[in-house]
Amino acid sequence: MARALTNYQNLVREIKRGRIEPLYFFHGPEQVLAQYVVSVLQETLIAPGMESLNFIKLDGQKASEAELVQAIETPPMFGDKRLVIIDQPAFVKPKKGATYEQWEALLANWPAYTCAVILAKDVDRRLRAFKDLAKKTASYEFPALTAPEAGNWVEDRLRRSKVQYPSGTGRFVVDRCGTNLELLRLEVEKMASFAAGQPLSQTDLEHLIRNDSETSVFDLVDAIGLQDLGPAWALLTAMLDEGAEPVYLISMIARQLRLLLVARHALDAGLSQQQAAGHLGIHPFPAGKCVQQARQWTVAKLQQAMLSCLQADENIKTGTLRGESALNQLLLELISLR
Repeated sequence: MARALTNYQNLVREIKRGRIEPLYFFHGPEQVLAQYVVSVLQETLIAPGMESLNFIKLDGQKASEAELVQAIETPPMFGDKRLVIIDQPAFVKPKKGATYEQWEALLANWPAYTCAVILAKDVDRRLRAFKDLAKKTASYEFPALTAPEAGNWVEDRLRRSKVQYPSGTGRFVVDRCGTNLELLRLEVEKMASFAAGQPLSQTDLEHLIRNDSETSVFDLVDAIGLQDLGPAWALLTAMLDEGAEPVYLISMIARQLRLLLVARHALDAGLSQQQAAGHLGIHPFPAGKCVQQARQWTVAKLQQAMLSCLQADENIKTGTLRGESALNQLLLELISLR
């Protein structure tokens, strides 16, 4: 079985060589890498400024089969190609009322001007639709990364950021953080920001990379999500005393707020808690907690909170405020949104 990292690397290499398939089927739990491939396709196929005309992303759980087919058959405007992304179509996982006949006919007569990607974290391999897509498309599985693969990915991203690092850095980071690529991406960004063109030492890694045995940043963002600002303040103070990197903490708070905003929109659209959690693209347990937290916020307050995070990050990077002061001010602003 091809592994997620190998599929990602091979696909990016082929796309950059101009070898692009009309229809891709990326299935499996490691959708972060699949999304990276989508971004490379977008950069390759869609000219800057033309995204609104020739790029569309559809929620496969909401869109009807007819709407999916129409999106594929719509020709591009002022360009050669149209890129269509379909996230978790209903016909690859059992759903009441889902149909497949129109899509099956489309596979036999695919328009040359459309490149499409089907993203499916969850699939039912017994379905005819899955078997057809696996056989008739450029089908790639993205299974969860193993620890060695995740470590290689960390070191590859550091090299791309021109960061020099000690031997064994990938393994060290994965041992502390696990194999979730979204979290690992944030750790890489933190290391690159800290390095600022200088080599990282093992001491730097010990200081920078979170350790699950220490105060958890997830406790902090959960407290903020619940608007339980007393515990949030205590956790923030403890983490800063332990030497946590302020820019990293702000990035994790902003990430939580983005997840809450997606969940809030899903709830406002009338989706159930389970359906809303499915839209977040993270593990079901933290996704369920996010949906519960989102019930305590409005869209307007979440948008304002995210703007506050951006301002705090800018204040640190421009030297307007020290990290601790920027975080304290951010938490005070979040308190005022209750």
